[in-house]
Amino acid sequence: MRDIELHEEFSDDPFRPDADFRHSARVFVAWRDKERAIWYKGTLRGFSETMAPEAQGTVAADRDEVRIEAPSAESGRWNYLELRAVQASSSSLQLSLPGDRLVQLRFAADSPRRWEEMLRALVRDAYRRAGRGAVLEFQPRIETAAPRPADRP
Repeated sequence: MRDIELHEEFSDDPFRPDADFRHSARVFVAWRDKERAIWYKGTLRGFSETMAPEAQGTVAADRDEVRIEAPSAESGRWNYLELRAVQASSSSLQLSLPGDRLVQLRFAADSPRRWEEMLRALVRDAYRRAGRGAVLEFQPRIETAAPRPADRP
């Protein structure tokens, strides 16, 4: 593993992973078990998730995808264009995945905020490389601006 490289020529997003970028961390993985709508005065205000029990595992990221490996729970790998949202709390990181799945990662010895920033930079880079426009927000869903001709590969 190595630290994030900074490239000054990209002032709007100083993190630019190269082909050798890889990072991993030990985590406690919990998948969403149930979801309940929260209503107030007839208006949907949000959702409350109930998570399945945690399992020990590993999260790994490289330039192209994020992988979650947990021997006693669900595992998988997703390219950054498949992620639907990336959101950190004070103690964990949540990834919204295809198929309306949600995984929560609690880090054993790392920072959820650092991982949020790193994954957001990797998502931005993937959208840029795919010519899909600049990422404007990451939650409640990843939203992009229309690609400019200069953004296209």
